[in-house]
Amino acid sequence: MAQYKVKIDKQGRIVIPSEVRKILGLKSNSELLLNIKKNTIILEPIHEDIDQLVDDWYEKMLKMKIKAGGLEIKPSLWMDEEYVKRKLGID
Repeated sequence: MAQYKVKIDKQGRIVIPSEVRKILGLKSNSELLLNIKKNTIILEPIHEDIDQLVDDWYEKMLKMKIKAGGLEIKPSLWMDEEYVKRKLGID
């Protein structure tokens, strides 16, 4: 798990580092769900368009070609829609 040190400004705001925003696909005006668990703050991105996000990710994976030891592996042979949804934690 990556850790980032951030500060809270006078208005109570924090800046999410650009690397984190890029990894999570957060853009200006993105919404986050804030949870408090004991003494921990958990921020989770809210993706209203999760179906489109999954479809886009799946299409990118199908186009990807992986070469290992002279073999070319096509993701469509080892990854199906059920696998993708299970890994993303959606039904």
